[in-house]
Amino acid sequence: MRILAIETSQRQASVSALDAQGSVLHSLALSPEQRTAQALHPAIRELLATCGWQPDKLDLICASTGPGSFTGLRMGVTTAKTFAYATGAKLVGVHTLAAMASRNKATSGRLWTILDAQRSELFAACFIKNQPFETQVISIDHWLDLLKPGDTVSGPPLKKISARMPPDVHITPAESWSPRSEEVGQLGLAAFLQGKVAEPVQFIPKYFRRSAAEEKAGI
Repeated sequence: MRILAIETSQRQASVSALDAQGSVLHSLALSPEQRTAQALHPAIRELLATCGWQPDKLDLICASTGPGSFTGLRMGVTTAKTFAYATGAKLVGVHTLAAMASRNKATSGRLWTILDAQRSELFAACFIKNQPFETQVISIDHWLDLLKPGDTVSGPPLKKISARMPPDVHITPAESWSPRSEEVGQLGLAAFLQGKVAEPVQFIPKYFRRSAAEEKAGI
């Protein structure tokens, strides 16, 4: 099986190639200045060439669908849909906060992953082993009040708010804060094996909130 994974929810996008066991064969990270469709497509071509894969031989395409940057998510989802249409590969969407949690799967107890939702708010999800999670759009102050001793937290907003963490809350290393295409591919493969495949025409980003322009227009 040839798996292409795409992660574009944050300023630094990445793409990965994985095999049927979920092993990462090769990954490419784009610089923040490269996060455009014009840069993403050449990166995918380079990735496939490195693996010796032809685009029409792809079996599965996995992409992060949100939450995250509106522009970034649209770019990644559109690219994934285009490849699925063109190659006939199966398509799976992966929750961004779940991909982040997967980077810290050895953590015991409650694990929170967070992303910046702007306006002093966060996208947040609490992961407890074998339990479903809920995505919240929540104020930073309210989220801090929800934390308990023994919780683990991870995510880019910690760069600004780590000093406000309550006592006995563990912060994961900074290098594990951002979502990566590697985990998107691994979670996507697991979903695919459970039969959770998306139709390209119905494959859309999940923003979890309206844009500022939509809110202003009352949409």
